[in-house]
Amino acid sequence: MAHLLDSSVWVALFLDFDTQHKKAEQLFGKLRGAVYVPYCVAIEVITVLAYKHSKKQADNFIAFIENNRTILLFDDNFRDELSFYKLMRAKVSFTDAALLFLSKKLEAKLVTFDKQLERLSKKMSY
Repeated sequence: MAHLLDSSVWVALFLDFDTQHKKAEQLFGKLRGAVYVPYCVAIEVITVLAYKHSKKQADNFIAFIENNRTILLFDDNFRDELSFYKLMRAKVSFTDAALLFLSKKLEAKLVTFDKQLERLSKKMSY
């Protein structure tokens, strides 16, 4: 099964001082199949890593996602995501709404440490 990882998982994986770091390492080690990284997630992760750690750590993330064969990078479809966001009743970030939309569209399991996003994802189950 394909997976779509939320920024919270990527950040925890790349910041060893993150409280969820060990959990992210274990989770990532168990993933099988393609891992999608949409543009909106990459932007969030790169920004957080650069500000919470360093530009070098952000560059490490970029190298990791570029050089890993199971990771699929793709540009988001902004218009489709805008349409989906307008339909959302829950108060969520645009990126979280895009992830919900993309997980459904790509038939990929959404993996997140964000409790609200996890609940919303379960409501929209595949």
